[in-house]
Amino acid sequence: MFECPGILLSHGSQRFFTKVIRKLQPKPQRQSTFINLDRIQCSVQEISNYTPSGEMIWKSTRSTTLQRLTREFFWRCIHNSFRVGDFWTHINTLEIRGQCHVCAVPETLEHIALECEAPGQKLIWNLTQQLWSKKHSQWPTLNWGLILGCNLVRFNSYKGTIIPEQGRLFAILVSVAWHLIWKLRLTRVIDNTEMRLATTEIHNRWLKEVNAALQRDRLLTDKIKFGPLALKKQQVLNTWSGLLMDEASLPDDWTHEGVLVGMQPLNDRNGIG
Repeated sequence: MFECPGILLSHGSQRFFTKVIRKLQPKPQRQSTFINLDRIQCSVQEISNYTPSGEMIWKSTRSTTLQRLTREFFWRCIHNSFRVGDFWTHINTLEIRGQCHVCAVPETLEHIALECEAPGQKLIWNLTQQLWSKKHSQWPTLNWGLILGCNLVRFNSYKGTIIPEQGRLFAILVSVAWHLIWKLRLTRVIDNTEMRLATTEIHNRWLKEVNAALQRDRLLTDKIKFGPLALKKQQVLNTWSGLLMDEASLPDDWTHEGVLVGMQPLNDRNGIG
C-alpha cells in the first residue's frame, strides 16, 4: 500500500495514478520527429490520397503486420534515435563517425535507406520490387516518408475500392527490406571494415527474410495456438497468393504447407558480387 496526503493507494491504483501523471506530462518530442511525421503524412497523401493523423502513424508502428523487432525499429527511425550523422557532430574527436564511410557524405537514416553506395541497398530494393511485380504493377517511387509510412499506404482497385491485402503486402516487403539494409549497415560499422558482400549473399539473405515473414504470417493463422489474436486465414492467403513457388500445385488453403515465395536462391556460379 502507498500513502498520499488524504489518499491510500493500492499497488494497482498506484500504477493507474502513474499512467495519469505521464499522460499529463508527455515527453517533449525531437524536432526530427515532427519532421518525419510531416514527411510521412505528405508521402502517404501523395500516394493514397488521404493524410494519416499522428495517432494513426504511431499506431501503424505497433501493428502486428510488422514483426516485433521491426515495430521497435520503425518507432526509433521516426524518432531518429539511432547514433548516426548529427549525433556525432558535437562529440570531440568522434565527428568523423557522422560521415558515411562509403560515400564520404553526412550519414542519415535516409541516406542509408535510399542513397548509400554500400553493397546491398540497391539490390535489396530491386529484389523487393521484382517480387512485388509478380502480382502487382503499381510500385511507388520510394522516398523516406513512404518507407516510414509503409504500413499506412492504401491501394485502390480500378473501381476506387481499397485493396487491404495489397497495402499489407507493401508494408511487409518494404519493412523487411529497410530493416535488412539497416542490419547490413550495422555489420559494416561494428566490424569496422569495408565489407563487400557478394550479390549471392545479399540476395539469399533477403530471400530468407522474406520467407521468414511469409512463414510468420502462415503460422499466425493458427486459431488453436493464438486464439483471438490469430490472423484471418483469408487475409494471409490474399496477401501472398500469386507470389508463391509452384503455386499451381498447392491446395487452395496452403497455410498448413511449407510454402516459399517464387524466387530462387543464388549460388556462387549464378550470382557474382
